[in-house]
Amino acid sequence: MKILILFSAWRIRRDLDSDEEDMIVTDECYNKYNEENHFKVFSNYLNRKNSSHYSPIAPSFQQALLTLQQTKGLRHGEQITKSSSKCNSRKQDQISADTPLRDRALCKFEYVLNYNPKRLPAALTEVKCSCPRPNAKLVGKRIFECEHLRYQVRVLMWDDGCNTFREAVETISLACIPVIQANVNADGDDDFVYTIKAEIPI
Repeated sequence: MKILILFSAWRIRRDLDSDEEDMIVTDECYNKYNEENHFKVFSNYLNRKNSSHYSPIAPSFQQALLTLQQTKGLRHGEQITKSSSKCNSRKQDQISADTPLRDRALCKFEYVLNYNPKRLPAALTEVKCSCPRPNAKLVGKRIFECEHLRYQVRVLMWDDGCNTFREAVETISLACIPVIQANVNADGDDDFVYTIKAEIPI
């Protein structure tokens, strides 16, 4: 009886409109683990926070990350990295393999906090483009724009009383990438886009 109650308490309600069956990959340890408390252990692990990792996904360049004391707690939309250079800053005199990625990127970006106390995980780190397009000093004529590369991630959403939860999907931005403008016109570089003859696959 206790096992049935425990299972019912942890059963996830799904709001996703899908008739697809779940993929059960027997080689994964999740499907081999026999203990019954792994739901609680996993939720504790996923939602654990400290000053350097208050989100399951954190920037690897820790020097740019602001600590919780500096951000004054967890607030949705709060910028959690020190500002990078301005959109129209001059070219860097020297770039090496040790130069941080965010300082070499054509599209300037910052990390912001996507925070919802009624979600598991409550804190997600996502990328926000700082500029609408790359620096013209780096790419020449403006045929590029900066666009968010978005991912969908499964989360659990609690009710108002934090008594039950359901499965949901959140869309977050994990990168800011330079892309060719969708409405490139005559002021672009005509020679930039050209056809490459592909070899016939063998």
